[in-house]
Amino acid sequence: MPVDQVVISYIRNRNWINVLLLRSMDLYRAVLGESRSERIEVSPNGICWTEQNLEYRIMVDKFFDIEIKTDQGEPPYSLVEVEDNNVAFGLGLRRIKHRVLEQLTVDVQQGNLALRINPLTTYSFHCSNCANELIGQRQFLQVKPVPLTTMKPQNYFCPRYRTAEYPREEELFFGLNYLVMCTQLLGNGVATTQGRRRLECSRCRQCVGEFLGRDVAVHLYADALRLLDGDSPEIEFKEIFGHVTATQMMLRLLHDAEPISPDKSRLFLKAVRPDGQMHFLQMRVDTRQLHILRSELDFPEALESGQALPMETDTSSESDSEMHLNYTSSSNSNPQSGDEDMDRSLPKPKTTEGIPPKSVRYVQLTGFHGCRVKYIFSGTDHELSENHEFIMGWRDDGCRKLRISYAMMAELIGELHANEYLVSILEKLPPPSKFDKPRVSYIIFEEDEKFYARQQKFIKQAG
Repeated sequence: MPVDQVVISYIRNRNWINVLLLRSMDLYRAVLGESRSERIEVSPNGICWTEQNLEYRIMVDKFFDIEIKTDQGEPPYSLVEVEDNNVAFGLGLRRIKHRVLEQLTVDVQQGNLALRINPLTTYSFHCSNCANELIGQRQFLQVKPVPLTTMKPQNYFCPRYRTAEYPREEELFFGLNYLVMCTQLLGNGVATTQGRRRLECSRCRQCVGEFLGRDVAVHLYADALRLLDGDSPEIEFKEIFGHVTATQMMLRLLHDAEPISPDKSRLFLKAVRPDGQMHFLQMRVDTRQLHILRSELDFPEALESGQALPMETDTSSESDSEMHLNYTSSSNSNPQSGDEDMDRSLPKPKTTEGIPPKSVRYVQLTGFHGCRVKYIFSGTDHELSENHEFIMGWRDDGCRKLRISYAMMAELIGELHANEYLVSILEKLPPPSKFDKPRVSYIIFEEDEKFYARQQKFIKQAG
């Protein structure tokens, strides 16, 4: 079956790569020839996958030189695994071109958050649970992000070794899932508890924020608030922020990751579902840089009847690429008698040199950054009970929980679930299961434009 996508993973400071060939289940795609032989050939500059008369040439010489012989002159050992029709194997590296690899990797920068608050526009803020007014109608002259990228705004407004920063009444600061403003703006709809540190809705008692320092500022949770535009003729409660991708979340969250070893850090995330159910996500993040080389092969949707695939004569010799991995599958048919023994198929076309033609596809790889994550998610009362020891262990260690919205938590979990099966094949791990504690996955950093374009493509295909 044709290859749909090639994925290669490399973690900095290692001397090998993991390769995965994701193969198509589309039976309408043309496959040339009748033989079912499949072969992998490896040379210092790339990988060649041959299936029937289709050949895929995966060139990696821009990034790596592949090791094809050990110091003793023998081919290095490597295991090829075939699972659910996909092919995975590992390759040793003789040389890693770090500078070029970095240059050819998509550099995703931290983007702007989609805040729905504009300067000089009248707004009021309400409880997301009961619509109780927490802050009356007012305008902000300045709406700007917290100068320090953090989920802990006290690090900027209440620093340990300098004077506190007091927001003025006309200023509004924001970060991922939170707002910071002057304490004088709180209305009668806000009550205080726990020594006047915690802020709650006076009607439904939902926690909506906390004080920073000694009344330096108020830190409000954006997911606990709803926005009402005072200039709009319609009463429409809006969320404070628009959609945030998993990439943009991780780029911000990693600023507050707690180091636990030279190559590991951790994040303890909390979210509250609209019905009040608590969600916890505990992540151990590998801080060694992860590179993902990925290519989506661009094939025509369908071939018209009688239309042939492009042919290319194979002019390479065996000395061009030495075979070190060889996976071959074949199907044996039962012997037939009589006319069934006669070959009624048309003769296969051959080139002038007598070599059978083949369709050759060159695979272009694009580099992406990412992070490898081990995680435990607790989203139900049963899971919270099962994972109680893990949660209490992190809490007793002083790992502070960072609050994100329920929608953000769903986005992160969706990304982790989407990639964990791919990771299990790449790293030759057992298939992922909900009983695994922890589970292993990647978060691959991609630009927002690419992410939303891909989502639109999926929507069109589904429609």
